[in-house]
Amino acid sequence: MLGSVYALIAIGYTLVFGVLRMLNLAHAYFFMVTPFIALSLLGLGVPALAALGLSLLCAAAIGLLLYFTAFRPIPPDRHLAGFVSSLSFGVILQVIIANVFGTLPKPFATGVAWPDFEFGALILSGVQVLSLGVAAVLMAALFYAIKKTRFGRNVRAIAENERAASLLGVKVRRSVIAVFFISSVLAGLAGLMVALRFESIDAYMGDRFAFKALAVIIIGGVGDLRGALLVGLLLGIVEVMFQAYAPAGWSEAFVWMAMIGVLAFRPEGLFGASVQRRTI
Repeated sequence: MLGSVYALIAIGYTLVFGVLRMLNLAHAYFFMVTPFIALSLLGLGVPALAALGLSLLCAAAIGLLLYFTAFRPIPPDRHLAGFVSSLSFGVILQVIIANVFGTLPKPFATGVAWPDFEFGALILSGVQVLSLGVAAVLMAALFYAIKKTRFGRNVRAIAENERAASLLGVKVRRSVIAVFFISSVLAGLAGLMVALRFESIDAYMGDRFAFKALAVIIIGGVGDLRGALLVGLLLGIVEVMFQAYAPAGWSEAFVWMAMIGVLAFRPEGLFGASVQRRTI
């Protein structure tokens, strides 16, 4: 499940970077905010599935607010401004959550009894099976949409050359809005998966996953959806193996050692387009 979480967050990063050429550093904060919205809805007596679904829609709405306030006013060539603006938006979200709910972990219970599933010697909880199934379906649908639908062709055209895409009749703004909607839902879903699995949330839970998701898109190749998916899944598997068989703490070090190693030999990432080295 951990790999699916990394992949969902990394794919969201990659989608926004593809259409804007800017990293949306507020993305990981949607991972944190969504479970708190769901927790609030559950506290109001909203049924569990409805609360989870509505929290994802709220995450999408906040994602659109992010686009219109932190990205749209910034010229396309001001990459650093977008970097700072999105980070500021995310920190504001974190401060709001910390002040409203406090900084201590909160129990996250839906009241649903999830059955366990046995696959030979492997036992998975109902939450894990549901999370993996939903994540797999969404990622498959997204990859199909990007490759086979008009929306996907528009997104790929914008990623290639926004001005040329606009001249060819692509509704750039509409496509970008759709990308922010989708990426926010993906981050929110990842947050709900973690909340359901560990039954605990806190205002800083996004920080622990944000940097690893950034490592995933760098190792996989910035802007490459295939790299974000495969490296995210692989990272989750390897990290679980390290947690099981290596001394405590080494799984964290592995992520950063791997990123340094990949960048040393392939600065463009494992699946990124080749770049020409400069010589002085």
